[in-house]
This record gives sequence, structure tokens and C-alpha cells, in this order.
Amino acid sequence: MKLPVALAIVIGVVGGVLTWLYVGPLAALGLFVPATFMGAALYFAAGGDLPALKKSVPATVWGVVMGTVTLIVVGTVSGAAMTGVVVGAGTLVLILGALVPLLEFVPGAVVAFAMTVGWGLLSSASGTDFAFKTGPFTVMLISFVIGGLYGWVGSILVGKLIGATTRTPAAAPAKAVA
Repeated sequence: MKLPVALAIVIGVVGGVLTWLYVGPLAALGLFVPATFMGAALYFAAGGDLPALKKSVPATVWGVVMGTVTLIVVGTVSGAAMTGVVVGAGTLVLILGALVPLLEFVPGAVVAFAMTVGWGLLSSASGTDFAFKTGPFTVMLISFVIGGLYGWVGSILVGKLIGATTRTPAAAPAKAVA
């Protein structure tokens, strides 16, 4: 089977099942489908293998943490200008996190930060809300981690569909996609 066909089948089926779970049986958790899909995409962007999972997930967790801290600080200021200053400062600290080897995958951190802050600002969610469904930290953290795992499991399934034998199944899709 050709790689694009295998990717389409696996990502489509697993993505459809996850979406059904998020809006159906797991709706009370408020998990965010776009963050999960982004988590999977970041896994593939980081290389699509086990080291990519170990690189992308910590970076997205860092992005969610910094996004939440930024939302907490935003809650203490008023006006668009000050909100911009706080988000800019949060972004600065976020990127400096790349000085730590575990957090060096900047695209993962930036995407998770942007989605966390964006979701929080657009929904007027408080950074101090850690409840399921309404808390930016909780919703984004779980959604991104599931996304990374979604990418990893998906790459293994794709590897099996394309009959990858010379490379690990997880690495095969990423090499052709990247």
C-alpha cells in the first residue's frame, strides 16, 4: 500500500474515533480535537519515531504550562496593550525554554502555547481554572498528550500497512512525510 493511502486510512479512522469520543462519551472532559490533531502533527514534524515522541510531548507540555502561566498573568491586567505585553513576555520565556535540551523542539512549544492562550482568551477562561471542560491547562494538556500518542500509534499502524521492514514502523511514515 502506498504511504499516502495508509496515512489517510489510519489518520482518518483514528481521528474519527477520537472525535467521536471527544464529542460523545468523553464530552464531559472537554477535550479539544484541534489540539489532539496538532499533537499528532507535531509528533510527525519532530521525526515520526519514538525519539520524536520524547521530543514533541515535553515541548507541548511546556507550551501548555507557559500558556497557562500567561493566562494567569493576563487575568491581572487590563486592556489590549497590556494583554499583548503579557503574551509577548510569555512567548519570550517560552522560547528561552529551548535552552533546556528536553524542551528544544520549539515548534511543539509554540503551537501548544498559542492554542492554550488563544483558547483561553477566546473563551474568557481563567488560567487558574483547572477543571475538565473549562480549564485551559487541563483541557490542552490532556488533548496534546493524547495527540502525541495518536501520532505514535498511527505511525506504527501505517508502518504495518505499508509493510515497512527495513525501518521501524514508527519511523517509516515520518521519513516520507517530512
